[in-house]
This record gives sequence, C-alpha cells and structure tokens, in this order.
Amino acid sequence: MNARGFSLLETMVALSVFSISAMGLLSLNTQSVRISGELDTRLLARTVAENVAVDTVTRTLESAGKTEAGEQVQRTRSFAWTRTLEPAPRAGLYSVRIEVTEAGSDSVLARLSLLTTGSAAP
Repeated sequence: MNARGFSLLETMVALSVFSISAMGLLSLNTQSVRISGELDTRLLARTVAENVAVDTVTRTLESAGKTEAGEQVQRTRSFAWTRTLEPAPRAGLYSVRIEVTEAGSDSVLARLSLLTTGSAAP
C-alpha cells in the first residue's frame, strides 16, 4: 500500500481470498439444506411407524406370522409401511416389527420393534 491507496495487485489478492472463503460457506450451506431435508424425511417416516404401532397396540391381532403392508401420507409425502407379527417366546405376547420406506423406494427410513398382547387393552 502506498500513500495513495491499495494497488491493483493487492485488491485482486484480497478479492480472491474473499471468493475462496465465500465458496466454502456456500458449500456448507448446501450441505446443511440437504441434511435438513433428509432429517425431515426420516422424522416423517418415524411418525408413520409410530402411527402403525399405535394401531397395532389398540386392535385385536388376528394371527401371528403374517406381514401386512400399507401406505400413509404425511405432509403430502407418501410412505409405505410393512408390519410383521410373530409370536414371542412368552405365551400371549407378539413381536411386532415395523419398517417404513418412502413410496417407490427400497431404502428403509424408520424401523420400530415392540411387544404387544394378542388383544386390545380394555
């Protein structure tokens, strides 16, 4: 820097340092938005799994050893779920396994396992 101000070279170096740091910040922002979207999808899938679990606990189970499937919409997004009922080692209990995927996808977004009795609670 001389008495009259910054030279052209100094200004260009400062701008390039600023540009490089700004690119890093943009990359972080893009990753943050992508991860936020993935978390939102997983949260909605978990909500579907919990809804299916509540339905399982509050109704009478017809038979063990079968798998049921269905679809549920959460915030305009469609999720497919499967529920597998199997007898547990203890008499009168059933093991329930619920898996949720986004409709049209094979990737499991949420899994939930629980034990329940064979009849709805009074």
